[in-house]
Amino acid sequence: MESLPLLPGYIFSDTDPLLKDYKVKQKLKYSNGLPVIRDDLNPDDVKCNAMFVEHIPELTYGRPRGYNLFEHQRFQPHYALYARKCLSFDAYFKQSVHGSPLEYYRVRRVRIIYYLEDDTMMVSEPKVENVGFLQGKLVKRHRIPRSNGEAYHWKDLNVGINLEIYGIVYRVYSCDAYTREFLTSQGIDVSEPEDLPQDPYTKNRKESGVIGVLSHTSKSFDDKLYKFLEYDGMVLSFEASWNDEQYRIMYFLVDDTIAVCEVRRPNDGKDMRGCLMLKRTKVPKSWTDVPSSYAGAYLEKTDQEVKEYYSPKDLKIGETIFIFGRRFFLHDCDPFTRRYYSTILRFDQPARIPLLDLCPKPKFCIKRSDETKHRDLIRQLYNFPKRLRYSLAMEACHPEDVGREFIMEYSLADGCIRINERDKKNSGRKAGRFLSWVRIPKPATDDYYTPEDFAIGARLNIFGHWFLITGTEVFVYKYMMANPDKFDASLRDAVKRFLKDKGLIDEEEKVECKCEDEKEENDKDDQVDC
Repeated sequence: MESLPLLPGYIFSDTDPLLKDYKVKQKLKYSNGLPVIRDDLNPDDVKCNAMFVEHIPELTYGRPRGYNLFEHQRFQPHYALYARKCLSFDAYFKQSVHGSPLEYYRVRRVRIIYYLEDDTMMVSEPKVENVGFLQGKLVKRHRIPRSNGEAYHWKDLNVGINLEIYGIVYRVYSCDAYTREFLTSQGIDVSEPEDLPQDPYTKNRKESGVIGVLSHTSKSFDDKLYKFLEYDGMVLSFEASWNDEQYRIMYFLVDDTIAVCEVRRPNDGKDMRGCLMLKRTKVPKSWTDVPSSYAGAYLEKTDQEVKEYYSPKDLKIGETIFIFGRRFFLHDCDPFTRRYYSTILRFDQPARIPLLDLCPKPKFCIKRSDETKHRDLIRQLYNFPKRLRYSLAMEACHPEDVGREFIMEYSLADGCIRINERDKKNSGRKAGRFLSWVRIPKPATDDYYTPEDFAIGARLNIFGHWFLITGTEVFVYKYMMANPDKFDASLRDAVKRFLKDKGLIDEEEKVECKCEDEKEENDKDDQVDC
């Protein structure tokens, strides 16, 4: 084998000294259920990484009986061992106040949190009401450098020390139980908690009695504030009826006002947007009981003229209330209203009273004879979904309307017309619907357009727009031949010539035979005039 020349085909691959392994080695692996990075294997790294590549039977076959977790503790990375574990310290700093005769500095409490998994820190301030400055996160989570340039470590933290973070000195006065236990387990003596100094300005306000001034205000102010804090957003809702119409009465507990909304039903002929009948206002129980000298035509009633307003105790299912002279009968209320009456007022609302059949008022309509209704119904059933299609061209009144093309469809079932504009490249106009289905009246007459008016070259006035019929299709000619009594001979001949010029019909006899066969089939049914 050694005497063979170094030529292709004379050397085996396993002994070829020129061959090299260009495979990319695997770097990312899982060990002990955790993702690790596997370095290039060499004699020095194999010993270091032996714990990462060893086989763990427990992951495949499970733990055996009598398995002691503390005797078989395996290696865990730093970020996995201290994941979601942090040290919490309570601290404060003094903020100078300039230009105020009442205070020279303020004591602001903060919380310093140290994350063990990546040695980062964060400083946040708990929110305090009515302090006059922004609060929340003061220093975002990151590695905070010390004065010597190195980042803070948990070994540098303790109770009773000063921490300088970006020019502000924080005094650590306490920590939580876990932080104290962790530092003690690492051999660090944790100092005893210190007292938090009191803010001078807050202390002076308490001593002078400024705080709590709301308790010495008038009764009316107390009532409004209490209602706002306790009943804001709470509404008592009732179903009521008046003049065969359904309404919803809403009582707002925050200010004792009442609003009335009309409940709309589908197809009742009313605008859905204008359902508010009475906006929020206080409703007097007896709105006509005013002094004789009161100028009611010019002035609105105030609390001096009104003796009593409606309150929740006056609203009861099955009773009638008067809202500015209108009688509203209460039928039902929502679940929140029932709970409010049972828990607050110690009163259970009666069961629901069904509403009467509040039918919408009949709409005015044109009376039609039974014969006309019967004829229209047969026409719809017989002709659905047959349509006659024509091509149109708009008579241009403006330069931009030149060259616009349309397709007109006439429905034989109901006599409605639809017009769609054809797509034309680089025209600057969007193709699509030009006119929806509607019956189009003839100008200066009481009649509507019918297929008898759609001759080739005829002009149509469609709601002020003039169109010219430029063409049609074979189905229209077949329909004319099947119903010769409805169309003039000149109209049929014009359509026939147009189709022959376009090459849509070649043999006249075949078309006429087909039309005669369709006519015989149509004669068997009851045909109705269009």
